[in-house]
Formats: sequence, C-alpha cells, structure tokens
Amino acid sequence: MADQLLRKKRRIFIHSVGAGTINAFLDCLLEDEIISQEDMNKVRDENGTVMDKARVLIDLVIGKGPKSCLKFIKHLGEGDPQLAAKMGLHKE
Repeated sequence: MADQLLRKKRRIFIHSVGAGTINAFLDCLLEDEIISQEDMNKVRDENGTVMDKARVLIDLVIGKGPKSCLKFIKHLGEGDPQLAAKMGLHKE
C-alpha cells in the first residue's frame, strides 16, 4: 500500500524536493540498507538535474517494495515535514 501511495504522489515529490533533501535521503536509505552504494552513486552521479535525481530515487524506492516505501515516508516526515505534508503523507 505504501508503494501505491508513493506512486500516486511521485510527481509532487519530483517537482518539490530539493538537492539537500535528496542527499539526506540517500544517506538514510543507505544506512537502512534499502539501497546499495551503487544505487546511491547512480542517483547522485548519473543525473544532471535535481528533478532527474528525484525521479530515479523515488522509482528506486518504489521498486524495492512496500517496506522500503514505509521507511522512505518515515524519513520524509522527519527530514522534510513540509514536503511530506504537501504530499499528504504527514501532518504538520
């Protein structure tokens, strides 16, 4: 269910997230072993714009399944509560 929710809110995330938040997410997701170092490098180094990085990141997390999506939503709520609220994932 969390993966379906993120899929529905994907566009808002891509258009709203900042570079600093993406980097913080990458660190958290790597620490939680949701993504690998290779995944992290792919998001960070192989995409020229913040929107491209956001797109690859959220698609990567959605592809990892509902448990990974729940952790991502938790990190979003803690790291960027305004964006989480904008996406309807967290109440301010």
